[in-house]
Parts: sequence; C-alpha cells; structure tokens
Amino acid sequence: MTERHCMRCGKGLPTGDVAYVVQIKVFAGFDGSLSEPEEGIDDQLHRILEQIEKLDPEELEKDVYEELTLILCKSCRDRFVDEAKHPWEGPLQIRRDPDRFIH
Repeated sequence: MTERHCMRCGKGLPTGDVAYVVQIKVFAGFDGSLSEPEEGIDDQLHRILEQIEKLDPEELEKDVYEELTLILCKSCRDRFVDEAKHPWEGPLQIRRDPDRFIH
C-alpha cells in the first residue's frame, strides 16, 4: 500500500497512522425568494437556456453541487476545524521559515 500524504502540508501519513478525512459538500442555496424579471418570465427563461447551451456541463454542475474529500494530518485537521469554527478571525499566517511544519 502506498503512503498517503496530508493534502494541505504534504506530510507523509504512513500506513496504520491516524489520518483525518474531511468531506465537504458545496451546493447552491435558495432563500425562497423569486423576483419577477423585467423582461417577463418567458423571455428570461429563453435567455437563460441560450446561456446554458453555451456552457460546459461539468462547470454548470459544479455551480450547483460539488463534493470534496481531503486527507489531513492531525495538525492540519486541528487548524482546518479551528478556522471553520472561527472564520471571523481570518486565516492563520503561515510562517516562511524552514521549521514551519511542527507535527
């Protein structure tokens, strides 16, 4: 079995060591509010369908729904969870010196 690596810092995660799996689902939300288009519903629908036909189906799907799976080491897992719980504090600064990864 090949060694896995943390998808954030690159640290090796040998077989048998603890690794953390983060599953993220990103999907379009709807607040329940629809506004009447100025040009009328039929014209708006026709315009939207024309736009959709020109776009890549995979990109359209990503605009509606996408799943991501990350494999993280303990340190990156802790940082990920902390940043997700406290987004108003801003991202943590990454040190640029050689010993920046302490695991």
